[in-house]
Amino acid sequence: MSHLHRSTTSSGLRALLPDAARHYLAHIADGRPLRDIAREAGCHPSTILRQVRKLESQRDDPLVDRVLSESSMTKAAPESPVRGIGALADALRGLCQTGALLVYRDGVDQAAIVQTAGEGDTRVISVVDLDIAAALALRAWIAPDGGTSVKRYRITEDGRGAIVKLVAQRDAQAAQMDHGSASVYFLENTARTPRYRSGSNGPGSDNPLAALARRRGADGTPFLPARFVKAGERLHEDFAIAGFSDDDLLGWDSPDALRPLYERAETLSDRGRSKAMCRTLDAVRDLGPGLSEVVLRCCCLREGLEATEKRLGWSARSGKVVLRIALQRLSLFYAKARAKEPVLVG
Repeated sequence: MSHLHRSTTSSGLRALLPDAARHYLAHIADGRPLRDIAREAGCHPSTILRQVRKLESQRDDPLVDRVLSESSMTKAAPESPVRGIGALADALRGLCQTGALLVYRDGVDQAAIVQTAGEGDTRVISVVDLDIAAALALRAWIAPDGGTSVKRYRITEDGRGAIVKLVAQRDAQAAQMDHGSASVYFLENTARTPRYRSGSNGPGSDNPLAALARRRGADGTPFLPARFVKAGERLHEDFAIAGFSDDDLLGWDSPDALRPLYERAETLSDRGRSKAMCRTLDAVRDLGPGLSEVVLRCCCLREGLEATEKRLGWSARSGKVVLRIALQRLSLFYAKARAKEPVLVG
Protein backbone atom coordinates (compact mmCIF):
# COMPACT_ATOMS: atom_id res chain seq x y z
CA MET A 1 0.00 0.00 0.00
CA SER A 2 1.33 3.41 -0.92
CA HIS A 3 1.19 6.34 1.49
CA LEU A 4 0.99 10.09 1.06
CA HIS A 5 3.98 12.25 1.84
CA ARG A 6 2.50 15.49 0.60
CA SER A 7 -0.86 16.86 -0.47
CA THR A 8 -1.75 15.64 -3.94
CA THR A 9 -5.51 15.93 -3.79
CA SER A 10 -7.02 19.11 -5.19
CA SER A 11 -9.76 21.07 -3.48
CA GLY A 12 -12.10 20.00 -6.29
CA LEU A 13 -11.76 16.32 -5.35
CA ARG A 14 -11.88 16.92 -1.61
CA ALA A 15 -15.24 18.65 -2.02
CA LEU A 16 -16.63 15.36 -3.35
CA LEU A 17 -15.32 13.22 -0.48
CA PRO A 18 -17.12 12.55 2.83
CA ASP A 19 -15.93 14.42 5.93
CA ALA A 20 -14.00 11.42 7.25
CA ALA A 21 -11.93 11.20 4.05
CA ARG A 22 -11.18 14.93 4.12
CA HIS A 23 -10.05 14.64 7.74
CA TYR A 24 -7.85 11.68 6.79
CA LEU A 25 -6.19 13.64 3.99
CA ALA A 26 -5.69 16.67 6.20
CA HIS A 27 -3.78 14.49 8.69
CA ILE A 28 -1.93 12.05 6.40
CA ALA A 29 -1.41 14.18 3.30
CA ASP A 30 -1.09 17.64 4.82
CA GLY A 31 0.51 16.56 8.09
CA ARG A 32 -1.91 18.47 10.29
CA PRO A 33 -2.26 17.45 13.97
CA LEU A 34 -5.40 15.57 14.95
CA ARG A 35 -6.27 18.23 17.53
CA ASP A 36 -6.29 21.01 14.92
CA ILE A 37 -8.55 19.01 12.61
CA ALA A 38 -10.87 18.10 15.50
CA ARG A 39 -11.09 21.74 16.60
CA GLU A 40 -12.22 22.81 13.12
CA ALA A 41 -14.65 19.90 12.85
CA GLY A 42 -16.09 20.55 16.31
CA CYS A 43 -15.42 17.05 17.62
CA HIS A 44 -13.01 15.18 19.91
CA PRO A 45 -9.55 14.20 18.55
CA SER A 46 -10.40 10.55 19.25
CA THR A 47 -13.17 10.82 16.64
CA ILE A 48 -10.67 11.96 14.01
CA LEU A 49 -8.29 9.19 15.04
CA ARG A 50 -11.02 6.57 14.51
CA GLN A 51 -11.75 8.04 11.08
CA VAL A 52 -8.07 7.92 10.14
CA ARG A 53 -7.78 4.27 11.21
CA LYS A 54 -10.93 3.33 9.30
CA LEU A 55 -9.65 5.04 6.14
CA GLU A 56 -6.37 3.17 6.48
CA SER A 57 -8.28 -0.11 6.41
CA GLN A 58 -10.30 1.05 3.40
CA ARG A 59 -7.06 1.53 1.49
CA ASP A 60 -6.95 -2.23 1.10
CA ASP A 61 -9.35 -1.46 -1.73
CA PRO A 62 -7.03 -0.73 -4.72
CA LEU A 63 -9.40 1.89 -6.14
CA VAL A 64 -9.48 3.90 -2.91
CA ASP A 65 -5.73 3.46 -2.38
CA ARG A 66 -4.92 4.61 -5.91
CA VAL A 67 -6.85 7.86 -5.56
CA LEU A 68 -5.49 8.62 -2.09
CA SER A 69 -1.92 7.79 -3.08
CA GLU A 70 0.70 10.26 -4.19
CA SER A 71 0.64 9.11 -7.82
CA SER A 72 -3.13 9.10 -8.13
CA MET A 73 -3.97 12.55 -9.37
CA THR A 74 -3.05 12.10 -13.02
CA LYS A 75 -6.02 14.25 -13.95
CA ALA A 76 -7.31 17.46 -12.49
CA ALA A 77 -10.38 17.08 -10.32
CA PRO A 78 -13.63 18.74 -11.43
CA GLU A 79 -13.13 22.50 -11.67
CA SER A 80 -16.69 23.24 -10.59
CA PRO A 81 -18.65 21.69 -7.72
CA VAL A 82 -21.63 21.56 -10.08
CA ARG A 83 -19.68 19.48 -12.57
CA GLY A 84 -18.41 17.18 -9.82
CA ILE A 85 -21.90 16.62 -8.44
CA GLY A 86 -23.19 16.00 -11.95
CA ALA A 87 -20.45 13.44 -12.56
CA LEU A 88 -21.36 11.57 -9.37
CA ALA A 89 -25.04 11.55 -10.35
CA ASP A 90 -24.23 10.38 -13.90
CA ALA A 91 -22.13 7.50 -12.60
CA LEU A 92 -24.87 6.39 -10.20
CA ARG A 93 -27.48 6.56 -12.93
CA GLY A 94 -25.33 4.33 -15.10
CA LEU A 95 -24.93 1.85 -12.26
CA CYS A 96 -28.72 1.72 -11.77
CA GLN A 97 -29.06 -0.02 -15.12
CA THR A 98 -29.83 -3.73 -15.08
CA GLY A 99 -26.66 -5.81 -14.80
CA ALA A 100 -24.38 -2.75 -14.50
CA LEU A 101 -21.08 -2.86 -12.58
CA LEU A 102 -18.19 -0.49 -12.09
CA VAL A 103 -14.91 -2.26 -12.90
CA TYR A 104 -11.36 -1.18 -12.10
CA ARG A 105 -7.95 -2.70 -12.81
CA ASP A 106 -5.07 -1.49 -10.64
CA GLY A 107 -2.72 0.76 -12.60
CA VAL A 108 -5.35 1.99 -15.08
CA ASP A 109 -6.18 5.71 -15.08
CA GLN A 110 -9.97 5.30 -15.31
CA ALA A 111 -12.69 2.96 -14.16
CA ALA A 112 -15.55 1.84 -16.39
CA ILE A 113 -19.24 1.11 -15.96
CA VAL A 114 -20.17 -1.99 -17.94
CA GLN A 115 -23.39 -3.88 -18.50
CA THR A 116 -23.71 -7.58 -19.13
CA ALA A 117 -26.62 -8.61 -21.31
CA GLY A 118 -27.28 -12.16 -22.41
CA GLU A 119 -24.49 -14.72 -22.45
CA GLY A 120 -21.23 -12.88 -21.99
CA ASP A 121 -22.33 -9.84 -24.01
CA THR A 122 -20.66 -6.99 -22.13
CA ARG A 123 -21.05 -3.36 -23.19
CA VAL A 124 -19.27 -0.27 -21.89
CA ILE A 125 -21.82 2.25 -20.62
CA SER A 126 -19.32 4.96 -19.70
CA VAL A 127 -15.86 5.63 -18.33
CA VAL A 128 -15.42 7.21 -14.90
CA ASP A 129 -12.50 9.27 -13.59
CA LEU A 130 -10.83 7.66 -10.59
CA ASP A 131 -11.63 10.54 -8.26
CA ILE A 132 -15.33 10.13 -8.97
CA ALA A 133 -15.16 6.34 -8.59
CA ALA A 134 -13.30 6.63 -5.28
CA ALA A 135 -15.77 9.21 -3.98
CA LEU A 136 -18.56 6.70 -4.69
CA ALA A 137 -16.69 3.99 -2.79
CA LEU A 138 -15.81 6.20 0.18
CA ARG A 139 -19.42 7.32 0.52
CA ALA A 140 -20.56 3.66 0.45
CA TRP A 141 -22.62 4.35 -2.68
CA ILE A 142 -20.90 1.39 -4.34
CA ALA A 143 -19.68 -1.81 -2.70
CA PRO A 144 -17.12 -4.45 -3.81
CA ASP A 145 -18.63 -7.32 -5.77
CA GLY A 146 -15.64 -9.62 -6.17
CA GLY A 147 -12.88 -9.85 -8.74
CA THR A 148 -9.14 -10.45 -8.48
CA SER A 149 -7.10 -8.60 -11.09
CA VAL A 150 -10.22 -6.66 -12.14
CA LYS A 151 -12.25 -5.40 -9.18
CA ARG A 152 -16.02 -5.12 -9.52
CA TYR A 153 -18.37 -2.78 -7.66
CA ARG A 154 -22.17 -2.70 -7.52
CA ILE A 155 -24.43 0.21 -6.55
CA THR A 156 -25.86 0.10 -3.01
CA GLU A 157 -29.31 1.14 -1.82
CA ASP A 158 -27.69 4.27 -0.37
CA GLY A 159 -26.29 4.96 -3.82
CA ARG A 160 -29.71 4.68 -5.44
CA GLY A 161 -31.16 7.01 -2.84
CA ALA A 162 -28.38 9.57 -3.33
CA ILE A 163 -29.24 10.29 -6.98
CA VAL A 164 -32.27 12.44 -6.21
CA LYS A 165 -30.33 14.52 -3.68
CA LEU A 166 -27.36 14.94 -6.04
CA VAL A 167 -29.57 16.07 -8.91
CA ALA A 168 -31.40 18.54 -6.65
CA GLN A 169 -28.07 19.87 -5.34
CA ARG A 170 -26.64 20.18 -8.86
CA ASP A 171 -29.74 22.02 -10.12
CA ALA A 172 -29.74 24.36 -7.13
CA GLN A 173 -26.10 25.29 -7.69
CA ALA A 174 -26.60 25.64 -11.44
CA ALA A 175 -29.54 27.98 -10.78
CA GLN A 176 -27.18 30.34 -8.95
CA MET A 177 -25.24 30.83 -12.16
CA ASP A 178 -26.40 33.42 -14.66
CA HIS A 179 -28.86 32.14 -17.28
CA GLY A 180 -26.35 32.00 -20.12
CA SER A 181 -23.74 30.09 -18.12
CA ALA A 182 -26.35 27.70 -16.77
CA SER A 183 -27.57 26.89 -20.28
CA VAL A 184 -24.04 26.20 -21.48
CA TYR A 185 -23.38 24.02 -18.44
CA PHE A 186 -26.57 22.05 -18.92
CA LEU A 187 -25.88 21.23 -22.55
CA GLU A 188 -22.27 20.31 -21.78
CA ASN A 189 -23.41 18.10 -18.92
CA THR A 190 -25.98 16.23 -21.01
CA ALA A 191 -23.26 15.49 -23.55
CA ARG A 192 -21.39 13.59 -20.84
CA THR A 193 -24.32 11.59 -19.47
CA PRO A 194 -24.25 7.81 -19.85
CA ARG A 195 -24.51 6.50 -23.39
CA TYR A 196 -24.20 3.11 -25.05
CA ARG A 197 -27.23 1.45 -23.47
CA SER A 198 -28.36 -1.92 -24.77
CA GLY A 199 -29.53 -1.47 -28.35
CA SER A 200 -27.51 1.69 -28.99
CA ASN A 201 -25.29 2.20 -31.95
CA GLY A 202 -22.47 0.67 -29.94
CA PRO A 203 -19.62 1.95 -27.76
CA GLY A 204 -18.74 5.51 -28.64
CA SER A 205 -22.15 6.32 -30.10
CA ASP A 206 -23.51 9.65 -28.94
CA ASN A 207 -26.30 10.28 -26.50
CA PRO A 208 -29.21 11.03 -28.92
CA LEU A 209 -30.49 13.85 -26.70
CA ALA A 210 -27.12 15.58 -26.52
CA ALA A 211 -26.56 15.15 -30.27
CA LEU A 212 -29.88 16.77 -31.13
CA ALA A 213 -29.33 19.53 -28.55
CA ARG A 214 -26.24 20.60 -30.50
CA ARG A 215 -28.13 20.88 -33.80
CA ARG A 216 -29.44 24.23 -34.97
CA GLY A 217 -31.94 25.21 -37.61
CA ALA A 218 -31.40 27.55 -40.52
CA ASP A 219 -32.30 30.52 -38.30
CA GLY A 220 -29.70 29.50 -35.71
CA THR A 221 -32.16 28.36 -33.05
CA PRO A 222 -31.53 24.99 -31.32
CA PHE A 223 -33.44 22.02 -32.72
CA LEU A 224 -34.25 21.06 -29.12
CA PRO A 225 -34.94 23.90 -26.66
CA ALA A 226 -33.27 23.51 -23.27
CA ARG A 227 -36.59 22.68 -21.58
CA PHE A 228 -37.06 19.72 -23.95
CA VAL A 229 -33.59 18.40 -23.12
CA LYS A 230 -34.17 18.89 -19.41
CA ALA A 231 -37.46 16.97 -19.62
CA GLY A 232 -35.73 14.03 -21.30
CA GLU A 233 -32.96 14.00 -18.69
CA ARG A 234 -35.47 14.16 -15.85
CA LEU A 235 -37.26 11.08 -17.21
CA HIS A 236 -33.90 9.32 -17.58
CA GLU A 237 -33.02 10.07 -13.95
CA ASP A 238 -36.33 8.74 -12.60
CA PHE A 239 -36.11 5.67 -14.86
CA ALA A 240 -32.63 4.88 -13.52
CA ILE A 241 -33.59 5.40 -9.88
CA ALA A 242 -36.71 3.27 -10.33
CA GLY A 243 -34.59 0.35 -11.53
CA PHE A 244 -36.82 -0.60 -14.46
CA SER A 245 -35.46 -3.29 -16.77
CA ASP A 246 -34.96 -2.51 -20.46
CA ASP A 247 -38.34 -3.79 -21.61
CA ASP A 248 -40.59 -3.06 -18.59
CA LEU A 249 -42.23 -0.05 -20.23
CA LEU A 250 -41.89 -0.90 -23.92
CA GLY A 251 -44.75 -2.14 -26.08
CA TRP A 252 -47.65 -1.26 -23.76
CA ASP A 253 -50.94 -0.49 -25.50
CA SER A 254 -53.38 0.51 -22.75
CA PRO A 255 -53.26 2.02 -19.23
CA ASP A 256 -54.24 -1.39 -17.83
CA ALA A 257 -50.87 -2.74 -19.00
CA LEU A 258 -49.14 -0.32 -16.61
CA ARG A 259 -51.24 -1.27 -13.58
CA PRO A 260 -48.97 -4.14 -12.42
CA LEU A 261 -46.02 -1.75 -12.40
CA TYR A 262 -47.92 0.74 -10.24
CA GLU A 263 -48.78 -2.13 -7.88
CA ARG A 264 -45.12 -3.16 -7.78
CA ALA A 265 -44.16 0.41 -6.85
CA GLU A 266 -46.64 0.43 -3.96
CA THR A 267 -45.07 -2.68 -2.41
CA LEU A 268 -41.51 -1.31 -2.32
CA SER A 269 -40.06 -0.46 1.08
CA ASP A 270 -37.64 2.02 -0.56
CA ARG A 271 -39.85 5.11 -0.80
CA GLY A 272 -37.43 7.00 -2.99
CA ARG A 273 -37.43 4.24 -5.58
CA SER A 274 -41.21 3.82 -5.29
CA LYS A 275 -41.81 7.52 -5.99
CA ALA A 276 -39.41 7.43 -8.95
CA MET A 277 -41.33 4.48 -10.40
CA CYS A 278 -44.65 6.30 -10.07
CA ARG A 279 -43.26 9.52 -11.59
CA THR A 280 -41.91 7.56 -14.55
CA LEU A 281 -45.17 5.68 -15.04
CA ASP A 282 -47.19 8.90 -14.85
CA ALA A 283 -45.03 10.49 -17.54
CA VAL A 284 -45.19 7.41 -19.78
CA ARG A 285 -48.97 7.17 -19.43
CA ASP A 286 -49.34 10.86 -20.30
CA LEU A 287 -47.24 10.44 -23.46
CA GLY A 288 -49.19 7.42 -24.64
CA PRO A 289 -47.87 4.20 -26.24
CA GLY A 290 -46.36 5.71 -29.40
CA LEU A 291 -44.58 8.80 -28.08
CA SER A 292 -43.45 7.06 -24.90
CA GLU A 293 -41.75 4.33 -26.96
CA VAL A 294 -39.37 6.73 -28.72
CA VAL A 295 -38.65 8.73 -25.55
CA LEU A 296 -37.92 5.61 -23.53
CA ARG A 297 -35.61 4.19 -26.18
CA CYS A 298 -33.69 7.38 -26.89
CA CYS A 299 -33.68 9.09 -23.47
CA CYS A 300 -33.76 6.19 -20.99
CA LEU A 301 -32.15 3.30 -22.87
CA ARG A 302 -29.82 5.63 -24.86
CA GLU A 303 -30.69 3.83 -28.08
CA GLY A 304 -29.48 5.63 -31.20
CA LEU A 305 -32.06 7.29 -33.44
CA GLU A 306 -31.16 5.15 -36.45
CA ALA A 307 -31.58 1.97 -34.39
CA THR A 308 -34.94 3.22 -33.07
CA GLU A 309 -36.17 4.04 -36.57
CA LYS A 310 -35.27 0.56 -37.83
CA ARG A 311 -36.76 -1.16 -34.80
CA LEU A 312 -40.06 0.72 -35.12
CA GLY A 313 -40.19 0.52 -38.92
CA TRP A 314 -39.99 4.26 -39.50
CA SER A 315 -38.49 6.04 -42.49
CA ALA A 316 -34.95 7.40 -42.19
CA ARG A 317 -34.53 10.71 -40.32
CA SER A 318 -38.14 10.67 -39.09
CA GLY A 319 -37.10 9.74 -35.55
CA LYS A 320 -35.75 13.15 -34.63
CA VAL A 321 -39.04 14.82 -35.54
CA VAL A 322 -41.12 12.37 -33.50
CA LEU A 323 -38.69 12.63 -30.59
CA ARG A 324 -38.97 16.42 -30.63
CA ILE A 325 -42.77 16.21 -30.52
CA ALA A 326 -42.58 13.69 -27.66
CA LEU A 327 -40.17 15.86 -25.67
CA GLN A 328 -42.41 18.88 -26.15
CA ARG A 329 -45.30 16.89 -24.70
CA LEU A 330 -43.09 15.62 -21.88
CA SER A 331 -41.95 19.13 -20.96
CA LEU A 332 -45.60 20.24 -20.77
CA PHE A 333 -46.36 17.27 -18.52
CA TYR A 334 -43.58 18.27 -16.11
CA ALA A 335 -44.67 21.91 -16.19
CA LYS A 336 -48.19 20.88 -15.16
CA ALA A 337 -46.78 18.61 -12.44
CA ARG A 338 -44.72 21.49 -11.02
CA ALA A 339 -47.79 23.76 -11.00
CA LYS A 340 -49.60 21.21 -8.81
CA GLU A 341 -46.79 21.03 -6.26
CA PRO A 342 -47.47 22.84 -2.96
CA VAL A 343 -45.72 26.17 -2.48
CA LEU A 344 -43.52 26.28 0.63
CA VAL A 345 -43.64 29.64 2.42
CA GLY A 346 -40.90 30.85 4.74
